[in-house]
Amino acid sequence: MFVRVVSAAIFAWSVCVSGVQASSIQEAAPAEQLAAERVNTEERALADLDGRGDAFVLSTSQPAADIHFTLPPHVVSSEAWLRLAARPASDGTDGRIQVSVNGGDPIVIRPQARAMEARFALFSADFRPGENTLTISYATENAATGWIVDARRSRLRLTLEPVAPLSTLGELEQALGSDFAAPRRIALDTEAGRERITLESLVAQGLALRAGEVPLFSGDTANADLVVRIAEIARLDETDRAALRSETSQGPEIAFYNDGQPRLVVTGRNIDEATAAARLMGARSFAGHGATFLAADAIRADRLGRPSIEVDASLTETADLRTFAASGLPFSADQGARTAVQFSTRFDSDRYGALSVLARAALIGGEAWLYAWYGDAEEEAPANHNLLLVGPNSTQFEVIDHNAPDELRAALRAAERSRGQRGLMRLAAAAYADEGDGETATTREGAELGVGVASLFQDRRNAGRWIGTLTAPDIASFESAGRQLARSNLWSALEGRAAVWSARGVTPLDFTVQPPTLFERVQELAVDHTRDAAFLLFGAALLLLLRGAMRRRKASA
Repeated sequence: MFVRVVSAAIFAWSVCVSGVQASSIQEAAPAEQLAAERVNTEERALADLDGRGDAFVLSTSQPAADIHFTLPPHVVSSEAWLRLAARPASDGTDGRIQVSVNGGDPIVIRPQARAMEARFALFSADFRPGENTLTISYATENAATGWIVDARRSRLRLTLEPVAPLSTLGELEQALGSDFAAPRRIALDTEAGRERITLESLVAQGLALRAGEVPLFSGDTANADLVVRIAEIARLDETDRAALRSETSQGPEIAFYNDGQPRLVVTGRNIDEATAAARLMGARSFAGHGATFLAADAIRADRLGRPSIEVDASLTETADLRTFAASGLPFSADQGARTAVQFSTRFDSDRYGALSVLARAALIGGEAWLYAWYGDAEEEAPANHNLLLVGPNSTQFEVIDHNAPDELRAALRAAERSRGQRGLMRLAAAAYADEGDGETATTREGAELGVGVASLFQDRRNAGRWIGTLTAPDIASFESAGRQLARSNLWSALEGRAAVWSARGVTPLDFTVQPPTLFERVQELAVDHTRDAAFLLFGAALLLLLRGAMRRRKASA
């Protein structure tokens, strides 16, 4: 095919050119600074970069599509490939497709009028740190209908090489928001204490708002792309203290340095100042700032994030899970000023799952919950605040147990019985079953399940107070369930008063409708077990044929 012949020559030339460029820049950088830097190869779907959907049209009326993406500072592209999947809008489609980067020389292909998937090299020298634009255009001399590009199957693959390490908070913020080679594995290095939940929650939300997605939070400092040290100055080691602006503390401070592994330090002279520094992390942008950031610098710093919607009183009065998933309301109102966030996590892994969920809520609302109350299971949440309880086994809390709707209890039963079942329709069927039916699965295999339950309801004893919970049963891993919900489209599918989520999808529960009839249960079983139903029907048909043959034989005898 013409594309493959041309692409081979283009690839050889582009690698040669980019290799010369990369080597000339790298010679200028100190070798010891780049020793720990890694070459990063990453592939992203155009749909994830563009955000306009899973497909777009190229035609005479829409001749070009621009896909915008960002790269971290101090990198060069040594190799770039595009896999373009498209199909003709009609049998009469002709013309040519051109692909260019940042207005550079285009790659031209002339595909035949049939579905194609072409893979070819791009000019790697055209890529640059910061904003980039991939342009896919269509041209024809005839009145042809054009092409439909599958943006989900079309993928851009880049190999990026660092030419210098990140050195400032502004560069770190730019790297976090990049579409390729961004620091996504983030280790939170904190000690247990009364403000640990507050510190980590504020920092996690600030990182997510900068990244535009939920990072992978953990405590694994050895394998992290970025380590965030959150502590009072007295608890910092000498290397961390040396990164501060002055040996004499000046109050809340955020500092960044890179000694082979990027490290962010959030600190203060006491725990209150450290909390203030974490709040600065969620409130102000680091764009244009150096290696340190003090409270005084917040005056001239830009605000981090913007509210995604205007708060409507009617939304907070009639909220459900769909409202929460779309806006964070009622908890996100006034940056969480009337919200208490309580973690029911016993293990570090569960806490990282809870932080992922909270970071996604901040992303949806467009800003961090700076003024929310944060605490763990051992603390008593303010009774005059809306309550969001995150973590496993939330029904063990008295406030949840006394106010939980039937949908929440049914959803938890459904989640407990989901181990080994192949469809979420079975979750709904289990929800309507009696509590005494069957046994609860509590094996180690079940503990690895990423299944969770969400619910939103009003406090029966405190008018106007909302209670929400994002939880999981004993058999499930809340770390897996929380990450799964926070980092996928499952979040936007939440609705109703309660819902069960897993990798298979979301099942909302609403007892305002009638429970399923026997016929509906049979239909549900047939859909969930299509192959089994086919075997049963085949077996029944075979038995009827044999029975008819035996009757005919008896009649003839």
